[in-house]
Amino acid sequence: MEDKYSKIRQNTEKILYYIYLIGGVTAASIIAPQLPANLLKAYIKNRKFQKSRFRRDLGRLNERGDVSITNDSIKITKKGESRILKYRIEDIAIDKPSTWDKKWRLVIFDIPDYDKKKSNSLRYKLRDLGFIQFQKSIFIFPYPCQDQIDFIKEVFEVSEYVKLIIAIRIDDEEYFKRKFNLH
Repeated sequence: MEDKYSKIRQNTEKILYYIYLIGGVTAASIIAPQLPANLLKAYIKNRKFQKSRFRRDLGRLNERGDVSITNDSIKITKKGESRILKYRIEDIAIDKPSTWDKKWRLVIFDIPDYDKKKSNSLRYKLRDLGFIQFQKSIFIFPYPCQDQIDFIKEVFEVSEYVKLIIAIRIDDEEYFKRKFNLH
């Protein structure tokens, strides 16, 4: 039963994200029949656009306080903006330049034990981005990633516990060069 409600909640939150991506959408254009369905299809992958479902989910977002609907506009609230970050973090990626600058990026963190979920989430995200664990709370990466790490720190609310160090040499460098295919 929880699984069903979890899916509904995720779909509702994704619609909020799509509204954010479209930006400046007015309520009249969303509900009006002339709404270009292809625009929403581009955002809602592999789904047939259903106006009734969209209206229902939009109403749910309004009830939760994620959006504010007036006669002629939809505005995302502060609460809604924080939910949007959750979906933007899933889309984050680090570009790999064609040549390596021969610098290592070390993300180190010491998150208190009472925030173990944040610590585990950070570890998972770093692995997801291609970082390799150097020690329990130290991850290594060979490419520039300052902006992405700053964004992750902000979203996970761990800025004070996470640091990025750029190093020109590390122990076991050959091992990591092989792991990152840098030869």
